[in-house]
Amino acid sequence: MIGDRKIIAVCVARIQDEATHQYITELNKAVSPKGYSLFVYNTCSTVGQVTGEVDPQFYIYDYMDYAVIDAVIIFEDVIRNAMVVEELIHRAKTHGKPVIVMGERHEGCINIKYDEENGFADMVRHMIEVHHMTKLHFMAGIKGNQFSEYRLNSFKKVLQEYGLPADESRISYGDFWTGPAEEAMERIIASGDLPQAVLCANDRMAMAVCSVLQRHGLRVPEDVAVTGYDGIVEISFTAPRITSVICDAQDLAGKTVEVLQRIHELHGRTETFLSPLRLCIAETCGCYGETTQNASDYMNKMNDYIYRLQNEEIDLAQITEQILRCENVEQVAERMKHPILYDMCCVVEKDFVGENAGSEGCGKEGKKEEREMLLLFDSDIPEAFVPYSVPVKEIIPHLHYMLENNRVMVFNALHHVGVPMGYVCFFFSELNRSNYMKIPQTANALNSAIGGYRSLRQEHALTQRINEMYKTDTLTGLYNRRGFVGEYRKMLETRPKGSRLSVIMADLDYLKQINDRYGHKEGDFAIHATARALEALTPEGALCTRFGGDEMLAVCIGVVSAEKVKAEFEEYFRNFNENSGKEYNVEVSVGVYVSAEDEELGFEELVEKSDTLMYAEKKKRKSQR
Repeated sequence: MIGDRKIIAVCVARIQDEATHQYITELNKAVSPKGYSLFVYNTCSTVGQVTGEVDPQFYIYDYMDYAVIDAVIIFEDVIRNAMVVEELIHRAKTHGKPVIVMGERHEGCINIKYDEENGFADMVRHMIEVHHMTKLHFMAGIKGNQFSEYRLNSFKKVLQEYGLPADESRISYGDFWTGPAEEAMERIIASGDLPQAVLCANDRMAMAVCSVLQRHGLRVPEDVAVTGYDGIVEISFTAPRITSVICDAQDLAGKTVEVLQRIHELHGRTETFLSPLRLCIAETCGCYGETTQNASDYMNKMNDYIYRLQNEEIDLAQITEQILRCENVEQVAERMKHPILYDMCCVVEKDFVGENAGSEGCGKEGKKEEREMLLLFDSDIPEAFVPYSVPVKEIIPHLHYMLENNRVMVFNALHHVGVPMGYVCFFFSELNRSNYMKIPQTANALNSAIGGYRSLRQEHALTQRINEMYKTDTLTGLYNRRGFVGEYRKMLETRPKGSRLSVIMADLDYLKQINDRYGHKEGDFAIHATARALEALTPEGALCTRFGGDEMLAVCIGVVSAEKVKAEFEEYFRNFNENSGKEYNVEVSVGVYVSAEDEELGFEELVEKSDTLMYAEKKKRKSQR
């Protein structure tokens, strides 16, 4: 619950499909006045039962916040993945939330399903009782498919009720598709034993059967009547119009509301509720019911959809190309400011596109409720928007405003090469199909754009790391000779006119003795300590390099005091040796050379001049022992 609104999480697939879109629209109309709001967790495509890796679209379910969810509706018939459905049920039960499954019976759940058996039985009875037909043929779907079997069993049951034969000769299989249905109908005609009516398990097969009959000069329904099932939109434009069984979204939404109002009473019980189907009486059964609609109006509307989608595809491709050229998330957000991206926000895993986008281990880490996300884009703030961090539990900005205005929140996962990136949330002010159709189009474009941006940032970071590997010494982290020469050249090009350079040479004393007596690991320790001292005791901006085994050099712009540098090194290693816990002391000889004004020295000259002074210091130190 958020404020005074009860939150219903609806898990669906392909919200852009007519049936799913209509159900969500009708459900929102029905529940909004009763204080409910819908959070829809959608996958753009249906992924059937598979083995191996989980489809990354299903990561959207990981963002469901059960702390605010009051009930979960799982649309099993469109998700079509038993493992995912079982996991969603398990998660909801673990959090103590009631579950409504639109599909098959699940223990401990409230199940709502269309009354398939009686719906098709009503069609068979209509043909027998109203049209007095006794020679009926059933065009089934895929053999063994549960929906086809429901309708086949209803067909046989009604025939038996009326004492009519229900043998296999009265059954064909059209596999729910046009081609197989046409082939099956050709075989029926070729047999010479035409039925009075062909009752099809779906509308698409009914359309195919009508087409074959008409090609053979047979009239529908005068010679052979035909009926369908599902009530798809295309049957409104067939001539003659096909009689069908309608799975009405409004009826299903009404049944859902009825169950929601009893949710606390039903919670934990295993109950099944049936949503009625209704006959859509038209011409192909021999009745004069609903007539064919004007196809040109529908075609004009569909053409508008297609042209709009094509234009939006071009715009989204341009946005994707621009995002791929971005160097930071602020630029990404700027490129997303486009009229096509409206009524939506984009929330991503902070590490996925943030400063660490190119580092290892990016993605979802830590406890979900403690993670921070990045609000990458919010269409409600078109001007001067800058991405900012949000707690993962915040879901979307200005959520209360959306709930107060009865907006449906539709969440889609963002993912790239199997890695979850976050989600995009659509909160359209108008629940029309045109808006819903753009959801997969937009989500897929953002997958490519943001995922590609991240990949390019990773490639850039990897290139930088490789360059650093070639420029730096592995043991000390200082520049190696190759890296130092390049940076030194830049220093000379940019130093102020008339400036002088100071060169500090540091040479580790007695390295051979340390290696021989204590081992090379301790020798490396002493070299590393010398490098840290050189970095710590040279001015900011100095370039430090290890150019030999125990020889290191720093160069900086400006004049440094040789005596001061030497004193600082002596004090540094006096403290270091007192606290190192080693059996030996680390000692360093230091030489300092200061150039004349605008004097330019090559690397070898730097080494030669400072080396002379350093060896003089080394000789002096040895003589004082």
